[in-house]
Amino acid sequence: MEYKILNNGIKMPMVGLGVYNIPERDTQRVVEDAFSVGFRSIDTAAMYYNEKGVGDAVKACGIPREQLFITTKICNSCYTREDTLRTIDSSMQQIGLDYVDLMLIHWPVGNPKVIWKTLEELYGKGMFRAIGLSNFYPNTFQNIIDEAIVTPAVNQCETHILYQQRKMIEYMIPYNVALEAWSPLAEGRSNILKNETLDRIGKKYGKTAAQVALKFLIQNDIVIIPKTIHIERMKENIELFDFKLSKYDLHDIQLLDTGKNVTGWPSDALKYYPEVP
Repeated sequence: MEYKILNNGIKMPMVGLGVYNIPERDTQRVVEDAFSVGFRSIDTAAMYYNEKGVGDAVKACGIPREQLFITTKICNSCYTREDTLRTIDSSMQQIGLDYVDLMLIHWPVGNPKVIWKTLEELYGKGMFRAIGLSNFYPNTFQNIIDEAIVTPAVNQCETHILYQQRKMIEYMIPYNVALEAWSPLAEGRSNILKNETLDRIGKKYGKTAAQVALKFLIQNDIVIIPKTIHIERMKENIELFDFKLSKYDLHDIQLLDTGKNVTGWPSDALKYYPEVP
């Protein structure tokens, strides 16, 4: 495994497992499977309703807690410090851990400035090892930066070979904020896993199109959290560190960028910030 050193000095695995849309009853098994094949980073959220399964897997797996990296996200309905504290308390009770490694604001709705100030407070008390954002684009990102005492460590956004987030990466460079890719395989849309460029490159290295697409992000210093419930696919998604794409490969994949969001998720949240393409 390779690691990203965040702007506060902690290490985050470059590959984690996303557990969006995995039923609570299945989450512990899926996460334990992920741990068994080498994953050490898990990404959940209050609105996924499976934080408990993640926490149960952490407690049952036998891996020292300090070797794991657990991310969750605060729900979108917070407008006051009290709202935020209640929501965080609910998440911490669900996940059942003494701390989480990374707490994110899931979407820039509610009152993000108030939420951020509350996260800073709890970060200072050691409840989280790092705090960050999710789905924040230049205007909403800058609104946080302008008043932040603690600079966000991470901004998690839809990112994949069809939507490479070059503008957002450039925007975050001065603040040393890491980009983390959700849906790094674009949910399989646009026949991404049958892409001729990825297939051609993959054959050179004995890798699949999916592995090439994920490796492209890693070589661009982007943390990834592909989601799957299948252990064989987990193995495929983590076997990314025994090959390296050439500069010619990287160039060819860069040409696949459409510069546009392809998932459209969630449509009810996107209306709050029209800067999302």
